[in-house]
Amino acid sequence: MIITEAAKDKVNQVLNGEGFLEVCLEGGGCSGYQIKLKGTQSIPPDAEMLTDTIFSDSTSLTLLGDAEMDWDSDPFKPSFKFTPPTGSHSCGCGSSFQLD
Repeated sequence: MIITEAAKDKVNQVLNGEGFLEVCLEGGGCSGYQIKLKGTQSIPPDAEMLTDTIFSDSTSLTLLGDAEMDWDSDPFKPSFKFTPPTGSHSCGCGSSFQLD
């Protein structure tokens, strides 16, 4: 999984030196998988670090492949944006994806 500099910077700003961000997949949504972000104070022993403050589990990382997490600083709707992995497609609302 690719984490852009803008996303790293925003996560570090929000965490402010305290805790970590977990990026994981959960079943659900229109297409099958949804990316979830969870703040936590500890890192599980099987975590795979993506940056100093962002981690995921190996199953999620395998399915996410070359997906990208970015920060969109749109003044009307700032949010993390995800580009699904190669070989997948998103649902119409863009909140989930399915692997082909």
